[in-house]
Amino acid sequence: MDPALAKAVNKSCSHFLKPESVAAALGDNTFDGTLGQIQGGKGSCSVTISVREAGRGTSGPLHTNVKLSLEILSWKDPALAAQSVDEVCHHTSAYGVTEIFQGPKGACSVYRAEPSEEFLVGGRLDIHGSEGRKRITVTVHGVDGTLKQDRKHALQLLADARAEISRGA
Repeated sequence: MDPALAKAVNKSCSHFLKPESVAAALGDNTFDGTLGQIQGGKGSCSVTISVREAGRGTSGPLHTNVKLSLEILSWKDPALAAQSVDEVCHHTSAYGVTEIFQGPKGACSVYRAEPSEEFLVGGRLDIHGSEGRKRITVTVHGVDGTLKQDRKHALQLLADARAEISRGA
């Protein structure tokens, strides 16, 4: 694993994402950096990659795009955090959703086939879950023919965040 990836993910994502899970989720994509900061158990962080425009092969300028992101919101009432996840998991068909998949502990994945960024091929996968008073969203951009694999990686990233929250972070 790239030591720069491990250092950047641990710093920006405050151990809510494990570098080895991030590296697996990135696959063959070229790690570029991280954005954002999670502090006090809430906030957001993103992992960026370097990509070329679709169809340009190895020529053309590189662009930095977000590939993975984690957002943690803190709610006063654990029931409201879980209710928020439930609403997203069951009432999103009007927002261009291609597929909804139920995950563990009330989590779900919401897939939109439309590319989320101009330079990425494929859609966007959002994994929604909660742990106690925390509302968690993991997003994977550029999902192409790898939806099942990307869902597996994103659910692992959600599990990593849940485990860190359970430890009292």
